[in-house]
Amino acid sequence: MSAKTFVALRVECNPETAFETFVTDIDHWWKQGPRNRLIGIRPGIMQFVEKNGTYVIQEADKRRPDFVVEAGKVTSFEPGKRLRFEWRWPAADKTEPVTVVDIRFAPAGDQTRITLEHLGLEKLSAAHPARNGLNDNRFKPMITHYWQAHLVSLRNRIKSLSSQETTSN
Repeated sequence: MSAKTFVALRVECNPETAFETFVTDIDHWWKQGPRNRLIGIRPGIMQFVEKNGTYVIQEADKRRPDFVVEAGKVTSFEPGKRLRFEWRWPAADKTEPVTVVDIRFAPAGDQTRITLEHLGLEKLSAAHPARNGLNDNRFKPMITHYWQAHLVSLRNRIKSLSSQETTSN
């Protein structure tokens, strides 16, 4: 299996707005449901938070805010340009390696091109829960689809926020 999956799309805003929406509005655009959320079927809030000087991506239970599941720490935070973070599936054994999600935001005329690479997938064992028993030929397309669905949801959120701004002006 190759070491990564790649997804790209364009959104109708500048890179700074796309980045800001990705980070601060993540709970509104990140897809719902146990296949997409870190805490499964529990109602949670996806967020980037600062802990001891480092940002992490996590989900906190809405009913029990002390119940938090972290996906990983942010390793690069460049507003309007790049966001890179570790990714650990919550159901995975702690001995499984973390993978890396690298997102870039680049101007493309009056739009922004967002590219997302999920790196290190080849390090995951055949028994890793994210694989759902799939071999390499089926696992990579599944992960690509997972991230594609999230980025489309982000694009839809950006459109929604833009139309709300237009309506209020």
